[in-house]
Amino acid sequence: MAKIVLQRGKEKKIQNFYPNVFQDEIKEKIGTMKTGDLVDIVTEEMEFVARAYVTEGSSAYARVLSTKDEKIDKTFFQKKIKNAYDRRKHLLKETNCIRAFFSEGDGIPGLIIDKFEHYVAVQFRNSGLEVFRQEILNAIKKYLKPKGIYERSDVENRTHEGVEQKTGILFGEIPERIVMEDNGAKYHIDIIHGQKTGFFLDQRDSRKFIQKYIHEKTRFLDVFSSSGGFSMAALRDGAREVIAIDKDAHALELCRENYELNHFQSNFSTMEGDAFLLLETLGGRKEKFDIITLDPPSLIKRKAEIYRGRDFFFDLCEKSFPLLEENGILGVMTCAYHISLQDLIEVTRMAASKHGKKVRVLGVNYQPEDHPWILHIPETLYLKALWVQVVED
Repeated sequence: MAKIVLQRGKEKKIQNFYPNVFQDEIKEKIGTMKTGDLVDIVTEEMEFVARAYVTEGSSAYARVLSTKDEKIDKTFFQKKIKNAYDRRKHLLKETNCIRAFFSEGDGIPGLIIDKFEHYVAVQFRNSGLEVFRQEILNAIKKYLKPKGIYERSDVENRTHEGVEQKTGILFGEIPERIVMEDNGAKYHIDIIHGQKTGFFLDQRDSRKFIQKYIHEKTRFLDVFSSSGGFSMAALRDGAREVIAIDKDAHALELCRENYELNHFQSNFSTMEGDAFLLLETLGGRKEKFDIITLDPPSLIKRKAEIYRGRDFFFDLCEKSFPLLEENGILGVMTCAYHISLQDLIEVTRMAASKHGKKVRVLGVNYQPEDHPWILHIPETLYLKALWVQVVED
């Protein structure tokens, strides 16, 4: 097997379970290797550190699968996928849809498996995983026992790494809609045309968090609503009126379908277009809301974009505070790893101060347990949600 020799001292982070080997950490490559090949990661003294696969077009040249000297074969993938699924089965008491496998968080970098009732959406996020495609699909069939598997490998970094984006049915059949049940609300899931793999499963804890602040007089504004995760949760909890904002017409169509699916009686409407412009429109109409959620897509992909990201969130918050009632609540969320909780705190504080608003923190949420945060892998903590309430002096 080919070997990657690390620069002295660079083995320590791998021994501490960090999965990425970057080009500037490599001293020497012994043997021929190409994308998807298995290689051993070794020290300068040729001591074994880990077994990894190569992703040539990526900033991470090799991605670790195991720090043990073990065979990487169908048994390896079956064990990883079975163990990950077993750790999540208790969540199926509350919902019929979960993330069954979360990339580095579960030990196979780049692999995402979402289980929507009897169907599975799978995502191979990097070029190197293509070599193990069949072993992974066989393991999914064996342990998740789906009626159908759909591929959603339509992610940008695949193109950067020299492999095409892929979508399509890999096994069985996929219905046009799947009904998800989550904490008392129902949602239509569109695996084929929906955003990401069909639904934002990672906001489950935030939807639960805001529940206790919603009552029959609540007016709720769901900005970047997607298919209405927060909207339906607010309607379920008795909100008087909910407005969902998104630029994606298909997402808003799903919002309206979900409203009908749940037979809600409260007022619900959608606004299609740019969130910033629509917030300005609502402000011009002197609209007021008791709760506003800001949950934009991950627009910040690199560390160099942090300042642009901070400006983006400041502008969002700055346009939202005038729309809040006295004692109103604002939820500010990011799924961008490079935007930290501290970044959210700072921009929210500055935007509140600009409008003379004093705010107190109600709470902070992260991603739920089926999107595991591994302390040794900082990138696995990506979702942060800051909840603040206006305090009247």
